[in-house]
Amino acid sequence: MKQSARLTVDMSQEEHQNLKMASAKLGISMREFILAAAFEKMKEIEDEWLAKKAHETLKRIESGEEKIVALKKAKKRVR
Repeated sequence: MKQSARLTVDMSQEEHQNLKMASAKLGISMREFILAAAFEKMKEIEDEWLAKKAHETLKRIESGEEKIVALKKAKKRVR
């Protein structure tokens, strides 16, 4: 059996009603709606972070601060 955790979110009656209506329109529970939205946002944040890291790496390569290595060469180093 999976362990679960509980999260309580305080919101106004209007926010609760809007969440309830949006969930009903989609035919899902408010729990499912909130979890889907939270995980979608987490994915966006992760994508933005990875893009930022890639951009920073490219800048270091362009400036000569970091060197690139051919995949074949990198594989040989790992062995």
